[in-house]
Amino acid sequence: MLLSDPAVVDDTREVGALRPLWTYTHVPAGSTVDQTEAVTAQIERFAPGFRDVVVASRATTAAEMPAHNANYVGGDIAAGEVSLYRMFARPTPWLDPYATGLDDVYLCSASTPPGPGVHGLGGWFAARRVLRRTFGIRSLPQLGRD
Repeated sequence: MLLSDPAVVDDTREVGALRPLWTYTHVPAGSTVDQTEAVTAQIERFAPGFRDVVVASRATTAAEMPAHNANYVGGDIAAGEVSLYRMFARPTPWLDPYATGLDDVYLCSASTPPGPGVHGLGGWFAARRVLRRTFGIRSLPQLGRD
């Protein structure tokens, strides 16, 4: 289970004394099981009294995920197999996996190399393509360096 308290880094997420808590659990593809009770019990294990402060909850099952995002077939938030080959050949084995064939339209999602994660590299690589092709910029300044 993954757990996030987004108000820690974005205080606009907190309203009054209420703040959201986001969780994610791994389940079998296409699962229709609501994991709310299992998640609540696990948090309660480490934070006794948690259950008593929950105002509301909402769950999305793996089977419901494709209605939210068509790339999440069966609830797969990785948008397809994450193999060594697919890390470089996502969504298809093109020389430029960020191009769409439309002028000035690029892909920058978990469906592009290097694949899903919280790293944001799909967007970074797509942005580099845009800067190079549209503005002729060949290199980017190093962030965080003097």
